[in-house]
Amino acid sequence: MMRATPLPAGPRRALARRLPLAGLLAAHLAAMVPAQARDADMRPPAGYIVGVELPDTDPEAAAHLLREGQEIPVQIGGALFDGDAVVVRAPGAAVTIETVNDRQLRVDAARSPHPVKGALPTGGRFSAIAAMIGELFETKPSARTVNLIGRNDGPLRLQIGRGAPQRVVPGTRLWLGWQGGVAPFTVEIRAGGPDSAVLATAPVSGRTATLALPPSAAGSLVLAIRDGEGAEAKVDLLADPAAPPVPAWIAEGAPTPAFAQVAGALWLLERKPAEWDLQAAALAAEAGRYGAAEELLRRLAEGRKPGR
Repeated sequence: MMRATPLPAGPRRALARRLPLAGLLAAHLAAMVPAQARDADMRPPAGYIVGVELPDTDPEAAAHLLREGQEIPVQIGGALFDGDAVVVRAPGAAVTIETVNDRQLRVDAARSPHPVKGALPTGGRFSAIAAMIGELFETKPSARTVNLIGRNDGPLRLQIGRGAPQRVVPGTRLWLGWQGGVAPFTVEIRAGGPDSAVLATAPVSGRTATLALPPSAAGSLVLAIRDGEGAEAKVDLLADPAAPPVPAWIAEGAPTPAFAQVAGALWLLERKPAEWDLQAAALAAEAGRYGAAEELLRRLAEGRKPGR
């Protein structure tokens, strides 16, 4: 068995002098980091805040999180930890949470205070994606996705997927949203090349649509939207047998499947080059009428993407 060789007296005394200084520096750096940030680094969340309904007059007095005796403002995308309590004071105010135990729960004054318990597996790696979901709600949507944009006075504009030719998986139900143009609209997926055979088509009266890419689709394709006056907007597609697999930690770190759908879409949107935007929109659309999904789709249709 090998034994550690003891330090000579001189270096040992020098090291002893440095250790208190190192301890003081570590304590100073820790004090500079907010307690909430240190918590997020040290333990896995139990869930996240996904909805906030607060009066405009005094939102901070209406609701807060109670964590280790401290009041923390509520924020969409904010992490919840075991031992937290959701406190809602004002009548009519509410905080919607998704946790490992409650799944989704709307906490109002009658349910307050609501204790948070448990922990999500590998939740720490999920925190950056959850923060991006919170960023989606920095501005309130002007309209629900089903009534997207609503600007009838501009030219037909298809923003989503224009950053790069889009890879799409055959069999996927693609989600599309656009601006401007004159109703009614026609959405088509056409084969590339001179014959331009139509593989899928649908008439649309609004400015959102889902259109299934046939399982047999292959090679270069064109997605086109044509309005009632013949104006057309197009995106080049490339059929790809599989999208990049969404990491397992996203589903493991999300308290509900809908939250995981939005997080997976955000992960796809971060791929470089930006060739999976349409596939990401399709993934988000699978979450149904889920607030974060609707806001993400609205932003994509406007040509905006959240980023870290």
